[in-house]
Amino acid sequence: RTASEPVREGGRVRVSGREGDEGNGGAPTVDVVVDDDGSGDATEHRERIFEPFFTTKAKGSGLGRSIVHAIVTQHAGRLRVEDSPAGGARFVVSLPLAR
Repeated sequence: RTASEPVREGGRVRVSGREGDEGNGGAPTVDVVVDDDGSGDATEHRERIFEPFFTTKAKGSGLGRSIVHAIVTQHAGRLRVEDSPAGGARFVVSLPLAR
């Protein structure tokens, strides 16, 4: 839901997967990548984006991203946000690859 909110009407949200190497010490990971072509997240907000109750929206609790961050971290993963090639935001969830 969070990815679809900033997307303009007719916009797109793309979810893809890939094998990565973002784990501890370059250990293999599986990455889930969510790209949108919305307005993106302002760079000045990125250091706070996963804090509980931080939001730039008129409505909303600001808990969604912090909850996702906590769950990913509890599973020895990493969550990051960056600019999307689609023009909006890209969220990448990297989780250790089970062997």
